Amino acid sequence: MNPQSPLAVTKRGRRNKRNMAPMMKWGEVRVTIPKEAQEALANFLMERGSSGIVFEDAEEKEGFEIIKAYFPYPLMLEARSISRYLEAIREFFPEICPSDVEVHPIADKDWMTRWRAFFKPSQLGSRIVVKPPWINLRPREMIVIDIEPGMAFGTGTHPTTRLCLRALEKAFTGIRDFPRRGGKTPHSVLDAGTGSGILSIAAAKLGARHVTGTDVDQRAIDNARKNIRMNGLKGRIRVRKATISQIREQFDVVVANIDAKTIEEMRYHLMDRVSAGGTLILSGLLDEEVDLVKKLFPNGSFALAEVSLEGGWACVVLNKA
Repeated sequence: MNPQSPLAVTKRGRRNKRNMAPMMKWGEVRVTIPKEAQEALANFLMERGSSGIVFEDAEEKEGFEIIKAYFPYPLMLEARSISRYLEAIREFFPEICPSDVEVHPIADKDWMTRWRAFFKPSQLGSRIVVKPPWINLRPREMIVIDIEPGMAFGTGTHPTTRLCLRALEKAFTGIRDFPRRGGKTPHSVLDAGTGSGILSIAAAKLGARHVTGTDVDQRAIDNARKNIRMNGLKGRIRVRKATISQIREQFDVVVANIDAKTIEEMRYHLMDRVSAGGTLILSGLLDEEVDLVKKLFPNGSFALAEVSLEGGWACVVLNKA
């Protein structure tokens, strides 16, 4: 384990509320932690399948923050598992107290109420706004995406999702930023590891005529389809339970918000799926992994267009020759 470099969320442990029994039990994990360690712990919790994370100031402890993470009880993390992780990263954050972990069962309706209070509309690009479906918001000249929070990774609250959305927006509207295909707007997009479907939805609303989202988790597929219907895009976006190796078409834009290790494993398939003059958007990366990822794609075939950073995470955009 590298406590300074937690891998990005790999979309495991997602839950589809439609498949859940009514009034199932949820668990709230509450940890008081130094603010500088919050990113590492939040990533650890998300990787283990948290359906939502909330940050609060620890009013009684200056410089500390309370992290609340929610898990369905069948997948509930034991407190000692989190304590072991805190012990492992203690050499980097000496003020951590591994025993300062609380676990509380809560009713499903209480969890949804708490999560709704946390999830607010967010403007993530010059034109993209992501909001929960219970908030009515239709600003002029903006692209509004409705996402049901807490069901899968990819609600726009994580930096890697925001970075991908901004890169997609530039791919469609910022021709000067990502020169390709003679300045033509892309028509087709592949979203590898679609999760909630947020990137596929954004691509369709930005103007893509053909969008394909893939994932290996059936719960993610079900969740993505639900969000696609909610946004009125049924028929515009095709969602498949498949690996990228099972996709044969080429696309003007390929976006993969996964992690560096998986990108390395699937790099040849990623390269093959991008059409000549197309764009490859890669995220789920730590900023320290950017150089490694750039080396995976030969300069003769792909040219670096942009590297964007936020909160220790990175997004790499490459153009295919």
